[in-house]
Amino acid sequence: MLRRIFVCLGMPIKNQKHIDTQRIRQVCAFLSAGGGTLQEMHAHVNEGLEERGLDPIGLRTLQACIERLREGDFDHSKQDLPAKTRGKLFKVVFKHKVYNWAADTELPEFGDLDEEERFTLPFLAGILRRFDSIPAVQKILYQLPEIFNISEAEMESRSAIFQTGPVMYDAQHPEFESKVIQCVIKILSHIHLGQAIEFNYTGVNVYNSKVENLTMQQVAPLNIRYYEHFYYLNAFPMNGSKVLSYRIDQIHRLNVMVSEDEQGNIITFDRAEMEQKLGLTNKLRDSLGVWIHDEKEKLYEIEIAFQKWAASYVKRLRLHPSQRIVREDKDKQTLVISLRLRLSEETPEKKNITDRNSELAFLLGRFGKDVKVLTASPAR
Repeated sequence: MLRRIFVCLGMPIKNQKHIDTQRIRQVCAFLSAGGGTLQEMHAHVNEGLEERGLDPIGLRTLQACIERLREGDFDHSKQDLPAKTRGKLFKVVFKHKVYNWAADTELPEFGDLDEEERFTLPFLAGILRRFDSIPAVQKILYQLPEIFNISEAEMESRSAIFQTGPVMYDAQHPEFESKVIQCVIKILSHIHLGQAIEFNYTGVNVYNSKVENLTMQQVAPLNIRYYEHFYYLNAFPMNGSKVLSYRIDQIHRLNVMVSEDEQGNIITFDRAEMEQKLGLTNKLRDSLGVWIHDEKEKLYEIEIAFQKWAASYVKRLRLHPSQRIVREDKDKQTLVISLRLRLSEETPEKKNITDRNSELAFLLGRFGKDVKVLTASPAR
């Protein structure tokens, strides 16, 4: 079944070396289960191959697999040893028309997972399923079962994993999220190559993305952050003085181009050197999400009280690396934590602590009346 699906999708079937190793895996599984006659082994091996989307084999091919197993001529953890040494590792005996492992044999190690680890792969596949429109993810999901010898039935348990919550959406473009991810991947390639990029952009504070609201951005892309269901690009504008954050889905038509100088040469930069010069790591450390704070915004120790369900929620979820518990009262169902964050200067328009950090206001807004900001003291 899997084989037919992969052929229909135009995905490559594994090469002969991998197929041969998979056959030997099934032989080893049969021997480890107690062994038996050649006919019993034949039925067992073909059943295992069918589960993995591979063609059945004949008796002569099966006997050839047994010989290769004895010779150590297949993919396993000790395949780099000399041929004579490999030929003494895996001892298959044939006695009274029954195949079995010898008492003093070693068993091949294929890199399989133990019983406690096996269902980590279906779990991973379930998480990745949301991104299966990405070619690399398709290949990963395709190759995982064979690499770790996971059966199709076991992999199907990934359907029991569900991701809920908001997803990127555009009523006029059903494949919008997939196209955003493709744009993210393209930007990552420019980051890797140290190439400046340019794109038309609509700021997040503008609802209408009509042409007159677009601005051309020419930037050195530094990194990408995924936060609250959106992808953000942190970049240094070529004609600017500080790092800015761009929400990638706001890029016009999700079209990003490499930036060139007047002579038509691609503009390049040293990413590591630029990040160090800009102190980007420290700037992001003091951010609750993706906001790049101004240098003049001071660092504060902010104490916040939660109660009831909000207290239970925050106790099990770290909102920021600086988070620590100040005190808790289990009888009153309250929890007080502190966060080290930057706040803008207090003004008549911004008197409340949450008014001075928009990301903090956005985060705490979900807790309604069950949260209260207590104090904000300059951090030492």
